Amino acid sequence: MADAEFGIGAYTLAEAGRLLAVSPTTIRRWLFGYSYHHHGPRTEQKPLWRPQYGLDQEEPLLGFRDLLEARIVRGFRQLHIGLPTIRACLNYAREVVEDDHPFSTRRFKTDGRRLFLESDGGMLIDLRVRQHVFKRIVEPSFVDLDFDAEAASRWWLLPRKRTIVIDPTRSFGQPIVAESGVPTLRVAQAFGAEGSVARVARLYDLKPALVRDALAFERQRKEKLAA
Repeated sequence: MADAEFGIGAYTLAEAGRLLAVSPTTIRRWLFGYSYHHHGPRTEQKPLWRPQYGLDQEEPLLGFRDLLEARIVRGFRQLHIGLPTIRACLNYAREVVEDDHPFSTRRFKTDGRRLFLESDGGMLIDLRVRQHVFKRIVEPSFVDLDFDAEAASRWWLLPRKRTIVIDPTRSFGQPIVAESGVPTLRVAQAFGAEGSVARVARLYDLKPALVRDALAFERQRKEKLAA
């Protein structure tokens, strides 16, 4: 396995799949490419982007920004936007932003169906037709992300409360209680053993409300996987 690096985050394909409710095989295809036969010679499909840990990994790891790129790709695949269109948008956005992970930059926007990129002049470029549109037409979709400079730095998993976070500089980017850094999975495991929010709160010196938020996130994650 590639060595996890501080500040990048580290997610196996299985972990990324659980967070995004996408099969690990699909994520592997997006990040590492694949090949197939269809009535002719083998066709090679290149990766959609270069992963933060590189392509030559025996046991692949995703970085935090890989996770966010995959999150956007998942959203548009759910809207039946094809991978060729997404690939073209990524390639064009990469040129404009000069960043290998353009979907996780401050300049990416969406109205839920189209992809937009903010130009230096404050206009928005529709990445599907490459035309400028007025900024007021769309609203930023990243209400649950924080940005440092131009790139996304934190993902708030319960954005209305901002208590549960993925931060690549803490616990290698695993979901944690923001106030204390305790992983949400550990809170859920402790609750399974103790059977009491109050006892788990005392065990980790957490407010009971934070324990309930951690449990709510883990429950949501399981429900997405089961759907």
